[in-house]
Amino acid sequence: MNKYEPELGQMCFGQPPKELECPTYVIAALEFLAENFFYNKEISKNNPFRNTGQKWRNSVFEVNAYEWNEDIIQTFNFKYKDIEVSWYKYLGRGMSINREVSEKECWEMLKECAESIICHYV
Repeated sequence: MNKYEPELGQMCFGQPPKELECPTYVIAALEFLAENFFYNKEISKNNPFRNTGQKWRNSVFEVNAYEWNEDIIQTFNFKYKDIEVSWYKYLGRGMSINREVSEKECWEMLKECAESIICHYV
């Protein structure tokens, strides 16, 4: 995995990035979770994966939209167990991760997170 190098705007104005570039399969998993927030109308308009300013957590994972208040230090946007992912302004931009994650581990993360969303609202 490559060391993450943030763009200039992210270095100056964004939250501190993680050490590594986020692999495309992790980004795809998070996009899948973001789309599944539309499963429930109550939370779809406040989807924390999008640029809404919202936060959400359950017993499996936590997600926080990009924090526009520069006085608040945001350490991550998504957290599952010891995996932390950060992005710049919106999911998919300036993605960094705190440690290497295998494709198998990512699949397990996606499965557990998706099940926790569905089970929470069914």
